[in-house]
Amino acid sequence: MQQPYQRILLAIDLSNDIPDALEKSASYARHNNIQLDILFVLDPTIIVFGNAQAELSDENLYHLEKKASKQLKEIKNKLLAAGSSVYQIHTHLRFGDPRIIIAQEFPAEYRNDLIILGKTQKNHLQRFFTGSVSSYVIKTAHPDVIIMR
Repeated sequence: MQQPYQRILLAIDLSNDIPDALEKSASYARHNNIQLDILFVLDPTIIVFGNAQAELSDENLYHLEKKASKQLKEIKNKLLAAGSSVYQIHTHLRFGDPRIIIAQEFPAEYRNDLIILGKTQKNHLQRFFTGSVSSYVIKTAHPDVIIMR
């Protein structure tokens, strides 16, 4: 039987709760010789209410970008040390609305045919104002979607 997936998108939030999703996704990619795109989307909008938005300062955004880039590099190095190929593992950092980027823009650009999401780190108030990324991705993404808990 032929492997149905050729390129997986693993969307992460750089929390401490991603190791299971990361390890399982990387192992699957390694054993099936397919590509794994690890994506972190940095949302500069911290509060959205109606038409009013509060955004991070340029300095705070710069520090978050550096921190995220460093963590993504560490993740890639860990997976390479575990036996993944440099041709299989790709890390990406994007800015914008995570829902739109994960569900539509990134898979269209990289031709991902499977999206894997870890469990959310948002509290109830954050989900109320920004909406659930997982719910949006499940409803609107063209590729298959798996939510790992």
